[in-house]
Amino acid sequence: MPNFLIKTADTLLLDVPRGKRYVGEPDILRAQPAQKGGTCALYALNPLRFRFGKNDRDPEHGKERFIELVFSEYRRGLNKIEFDKNTAKLLSEEFDDFIAEQKDKNITQEVIKNFIKKLEADMEDLKFLSMDTSKIKQQIETYIEFCNDYIKKYNQYDDFEEYLNKREYVDCVALAEKTLDRLKHITGFDAEIAIQNHLELCIKSVVKSHENYCDNIQLNKDNPELMAPFYHQAVVRLAASCYQLEGSEWDPSKPIDGLMEILQEYGPMVIYTAPSVVFIPGICTIESSTDKYQIHTKKQGPQKTIEGSHSLLIVGAERGKETDYVYLMDPNVPAPLTGPCQFYKITYKELLDNLVNIYGVSIKEDADKIIGPFAFQAKKGNFDRIFQFVEGSVKYEKLANTKKTSIDLFLEEIVQQTEEKLAKKT
Repeated sequence: MPNFLIKTADTLLLDVPRGKRYVGEPDILRAQPAQKGGTCALYALNPLRFRFGKNDRDPEHGKERFIELVFSEYRRGLNKIEFDKNTAKLLSEEFDDFIAEQKDKNITQEVIKNFIKKLEADMEDLKFLSMDTSKIKQQIETYIEFCNDYIKKYNQYDDFEEYLNKREYVDCVALAEKTLDRLKHITGFDAEIAIQNHLELCIKSVVKSHENYCDNIQLNKDNPELMAPFYHQAVVRLAASCYQLEGSEWDPSKPIDGLMEILQEYGPMVIYTAPSVVFIPGICTIESSTDKYQIHTKKQGPQKTIEGSHSLLIVGAERGKETDYVYLMDPNVPAPLTGPCQFYKITYKELLDNLVNIYGVSIKEDADKIIGPFAFQAKKGNFDRIFQFVEGSVKYEKLANTKKTSIDLFLEEIVQQTEEKLAKKT
């Protein structure tokens, strides 16, 4: 059973691991920094898995270390896409200035090539400066890379602006496909099958859509801007499976008692929210504080909606006389090794109003019902062992896996779907 910071008849607050400890360096406990870029889901999964690290040389951990590397590279890829997104905005502004000076405003391949020549001349001029120009040089090199890539794909876009606007989403889809393909020798399926399966599960989770959810997905399969979130969610699901997590049986349509029972038995749960539920200390007030934890709540007054999606951990719940609450841990907030843990308290209703299932479908989707799972959790007893390892009280042992893993079930699902399709064809 998990450890608790608070445990009463009406309130549960779980104790969570402080920092991170690698299997390859079990004597060192490191602080856990905040997430970088749009990688909240991967950071949120970390407290529910063992981490092996680059110094783990045990050949028996080869599979686990490879999985860890694949998702680490995916995370870095997302950060690069975020960086490139900002670069594209700057490039667009600089290119607009260049076009403003041209007599012919038509953006042809020849115009792009002339712009590249200007950038190369700017690069040469940097050689005569005594200051450190490495960052400027890197930025110009990225500009040139983008321009050359646009020339190669010239016929795929209406203009250069469309290319720059869509590049982020095209890169997200490509990164997800690469990640899914890298794990196919473990999962048994490639990116195409994984995405197809994921979309089918998305559609199945929307019971009797009132807005043709299935048709909308089929119509937009070739639209990277709309499909990128689905690709990302497919990667997150696979990460959870590889880390031996499972879909929670928590049913958000039922009272908070069910959530409290699951937290008490399995430990924290990883959820997705959209619009984003985010812990921002600057707009919060401290409700209670001890040497082990601080609980933050929103200040009174109107609150700004934060667009996009965000992943958090449910680490506690409170049954109130009139209002129920949940306690959250946000991967966007660093977790130092000393001092109180920072938790965010919101109403249960606010969480449910913004909840997204593990396939990326909002609970607000217009349908008769949205089915789950709505969270990932460790298998029973596994979180306790991870907690004890990070705390330094036990040595690493492989997680118990008496039941089939999520990957096994995921693979069986795909095999069944494939067989059904083959039967229809014959």
